[in-house]
Amino acid sequence: MQTDMRELDSLLDYTIRHNEEHAKELENLAKKARELGKGRVDEEIKRGVEQLNQANQSLEKALKQLRE
Repeated sequence: MQTDMRELDSLLDYTIRHNEEHAKELENLAKKARELGKGRVDEEIKRGVEQLNQANQSLEKALKQLRE
C-alpha cells in the first residue's frame, strides 16, 4: 500500500511538471503563430494552454489531498 502511495505521488508530481513544460512550449508555438500572422491559431493554442493549466490545477489538488 505504501509503495502504491509513493508511486501515485511520484507520477502525479511528474505529470504536473511535465505539463508545465509542455505549456511553456505551446506558449512559444502560439507566439510563433502570432508572428506568422496566424491569429486564430495563436488563440486556439492559448485556449489549449489554459485547459492544460486547468487540468494541472486539478492534479495539484489531487496531489495535495494525497499528501494529507
